[in-house]
Formats: sequence, C-alpha cells, structure tokens
Amino acid sequence: MVSRVSPRSRKVAVVPNDAPAKTAPPKCAKTESTRNCSFYEEDQCPVLGIRSNISDDYHILPRVLGSGHYGSVRECVNRVDRKWYAVKSIEKSKIGRLDHLQREVYLLSKMNHDNIINMVDCYEDEEHVHIVTDKYTGGELFDKIIENTTKDGCFSEVKSARIIKSILEAVAYLHANEIVHRDIKPENILFESNDEDSAIKLIDFGLSRRHQRGQALMTNPVGTAYYMSPELLKGKYDKSCDVWSVGVVAYILVCGYPPFNGDTDPEIFEAIKKGSFSFPSKGWSDVSDECKDFIKCLLRKDPRKRFTAEEALMHPWVRHSCIFSKKQELLARINKLTLGVKNVRVHC
Repeated sequence: MVSRVSPRSRKVAVVPNDAPAKTAPPKCAKTESTRNCSFYEEDQCPVLGIRSNISDDYHILPRVLGSGHYGSVRECVNRVDRKWYAVKSIEKSKIGRLDHLQREVYLLSKMNHDNIINMVDCYEDEEHVHIVTDKYTGGELFDKIIENTTKDGCFSEVKSARIIKSILEAVAYLHANEIVHRDIKPENILFESNDEDSAIKLIDFGLSRRHQRGQALMTNPVGTAYYMSPELLKGKYDKSCDVWSVGVVAYILVCGYPPFNGDTDPEIFEAIKKGSFSFPSKGWSDVSDECKDFIKCLLRKDPRKRFTAEEALMHPWVRHSCIFSKKQELLARINKLTLGVKNVRVHC
C-alpha cells in the first residue's frame, strides 16, 4: 500500500523501565549552587534538586508556539542580554517517571554539537520544569515534507542527502558518546531558520538513554511506530535502532511516504518485522541506484549487517550529493557576485 506520509504520529509503548541508576541533578545555571538543598526542596524539586524562578531571568511571552502531552513551548527574552530563546515548560504532574525527565535534562546539559538542540538553561518550580533552548525559526522537517510532497516525490536527492548527512552527524556524535536517541523522526528535526540551506537540529531527548559498549541489550520497545526497527519491536536492540530510523526518514524525504505502512500500529509493526520494502514507480522512477543502495544499507533487517552512522556518512550517495550541493552553492555565489559587479558598472 502506498500513501502519503502519515499524520503527526504519537509515541508508542513508552513504558521504559530500563533507566540506569539515578543520575545526579544536571548542572544547569540554576543548579550549580554550592549550598545544600533542604528536604522540602528535594521533595518539591525532584528533577534539579533546587527550586528556582525562571521569571527572575527571563520574560516569557504568553503566545504558545507548540504544545504536547506534557507541556508547551513559548518564546522568552533574557532580561540581561535581551536575547530571544524558546522555553519548553513541562508539567511534572503529567510525567509518569520524573527520573526520566531528569535523565533528559542531564543528557541535554552534556550535548555540544551543531546539529543537536542547544540547552541554554533549566529551572524547576513546584509545578513545572522549564528548559530554555536556542530559538529555531525554520519549523519541523515533518511540515516541510507535507508541503513538498507531490505525485512525483518529495525533496530532490541533493537536498535529501544534505539533510540526512546532518542527521547522521548528530547520530554519530551521540553514539560516540554512548547515547541512543530512540525517537528519530521528522517531527523531532527542526530547521534553524527559513534559509534554503538552513542547518537542522535534532530535538526531543525524552526517550534517550546511555547505552555502553558491551552492556546488555535494551529491552523496552519505545519510539514512534513508523520509525521503530524490527529488533526494537522484538525487545532486544542497541544503538543501531537509530540508524534504522534515519533510513526510514531518508526513504520518506525522497518519495513522501514511509517504507513500512499500515492503517493501525499493529499493522505497521507487522510490516516492519517482515522487513520487506520496495521502490515503486511512484516517487522512485527517477531516483538513482546510489540513493536506493544507501537506504537498503540502513534498512537491513539484521542490525549486525546494518551500517553504522559513521559508515553511512561514507556512502557515495551522501558524499557525492553533498559535493554537488557545495558546487551549486559556489556557482550561485559566483553568479550573485558577477551580477553585483555588472550593476556597479552600470551605475558607474
């Protein structure tokens, strides 16, 4: 069955009990105090361990930019440097296990990569945890896919490869630091700006966790239906599940619909477990063999044979497409410069 990319999908089977031992509160700007927290504060502020008022440092605008199951995102302004940021306010009462929220904040505090969301600050009061991040204005990759999908496909191979390269660089960074994302999908990829060549940012580390080399396989099937790998659904998986998700995203970027489809989550899961997919003429008739081979390497059913993020970055489709993209950018700049010189001559 071929259909358009799915409506905004929900996370499924999110009941992880595979959390590692409780981590220390993350060292955000407001948790670096050297004084000891009172028992009351530890009880009221289990995520950061200390209560702080975000309004002391930021003015939060009332307009909601986006909302989800656990909270909302709004704009805010730093009261000192007047810079604009985004703040995600999470209602603690809606979180089943606050140690998972603590883990998310902890992991975000350790991130330092151009293609991963940058957490600026974090606050906790009696009802909320407020995560302040850089503000990204380009929107979700999911919405761009919806806007660009036609009967002939979605993005060009060059643009698809550029986006996938950035995602893979983020994933390679995570895996090198023994972190597994577990929910890579277009909804969790933002464009930094509305520029044609805008950088992308991987967001939402709510399902992420550390998984060290040699550690027992993860067992909880968490994630979002269309992007879950066969071994994840079977309950025995490692970091290679992220590479599978990138392969699904790559497939969708090119043609506009997912490789494993169904009307219900169980139907989607069955299609994924079988691991069989094809490149029908709709959206694939003019696509290169290199692109198809790249996707096949990421969607290998056996995770032992599946490419790693580093290997995927070395695939000819990614390398050649990105070289071509850079040549196009260079030619565009030369043409713009040439036009500017002609205009100067005319005015002279």
